[in-house]
Amino acid sequence: MELLEQTFDMKWPVLLFEFIFLLGGLVLVISGIKIRKQSGSSALLMIILGVVLILVSLYLLFMTLIFGYNS
Repeated sequence: MELLEQTFDMKWPVLLFEFIFLLGGLVLVISGIKIRKQSGSSALLMIILGVVLILVSLYLLFMTLIFGYNS
């Protein structure tokens, strides 16, 4: 437990930065779903960008937790 606490104490700024991008991806997907009826192409673009941003953010979050800053 002490090792886990020490890991989060050292890496929390990077994890927070990556978590903000994860939330941004979620906002893009939700916005794309909501505007689907008004503009189909914009909605599709927002959903695709949101999904890509979510996947990249999740990958970076896990790599930061596993390997640290140098991932």
